[in-house]
Amino acid sequence: MTGTFKSGVNKWEYIGHHIVRSSDLFLLCEQDRNDPESEPPFIARLFPCELYGMITFVLKRIREVDAEAGKLFQKAQSGHEFIPLEYRGREMQHFRMLIGKTAEQKVSELYNAEFINDTDEGYETYQGVFVTLERALGFLFQEIGYRSGTPSSKFSERIQLLYPEYNTLITRNIEAARPALVRVKTVPVHDVSVLKIHLSTEQLDELYNDLSKFFDTREQEDLLLLLLGNESDRKLLFMGNQNRLVEVFRRLHYHRKITDSQTHLRNWLCHNFKYRSKSGESELSLNSVWDILTKAKGEPSSRSRICLFDWLPYRTHSAVKRSW
Repeated sequence: MTGTFKSGVNKWEYIGHHIVRSSDLFLLCEQDRNDPESEPPFIARLFPCELYGMITFVLKRIREVDAEAGKLFQKAQSGHEFIPLEYRGREMQHFRMLIGKTAEQKVSELYNAEFINDTDEGYETYQGVFVTLERALGFLFQEIGYRSGTPSSKFSERIQLLYPEYNTLITRNIEAARPALVRVKTVPVHDVSVLKIHLSTEQLDELYNDLSKFFDTREQEDLLLLLLGNESDRKLLFMGNQNRLVEVFRRLHYHRKITDSQTHLRNWLCHNFKYRSKSGESELSLNSVWDILTKAKGEPSSRSRICLFDWLPYRTHSAVKRSW
């Protein structure tokens, strides 16, 4: 089944819009397909044109959110209203946070998917809606990346023509969707010596016991060596999505259990681990690992986080920035 992309909303866009409007975005877009214990997400069974329709739906909703925030921005400019210094350069975020979610948005699964937590800044405002939609857009492009690397050129041209104000966002998502191995080759890995993790014996035992479930029994001894600050003579295969593994070490870093730089941590992870992807064993993506470590971009949802201990709680990205 195929679809063409002409002017206006065709049947595939209509179907895609219906799918998103009536579904939980988390269930549609959760990317733990590499977890041996999980079933492939619903999104994996969609036709390409249905995915394209969902993308246009999300872009339309993003435009609606920004249109409301833009009205406040224009009023502020004409009235010379003061904008807090911390929002200079990202004024639209400030004005999105001044608009509360509508009653419909508060009860809709579409606008309360687990791409954003209820403790995140702006959750109950249009900023929360925007973040949810922006992350959903990333997951949709990732699905296309899993299948073919990039969207069809006709579709890319179409959405860039229809949504010129979001060309930067669209281009960034298209680039991020490209196969990880292609991007890795362009970035050399340096400084891959051992990593020092500062844990008590009890903490190390807890961490190892939880992490080891995702490794073959033949590799668990090497995993322990790495956690103890030694080297391994091979890459260990993490049987899950790379973001679940990386997020654990991001937590260890912002809780200061790892004092090495984020660059060193990224290189160490990419040097010592690979993961189980849809196509088989895959290298960790330097770009993706860096985005998770430094921006929390692409990190797993609350349902998918592993190694959640009392001494290693999850923090939102904004909370981490404040603590540093």
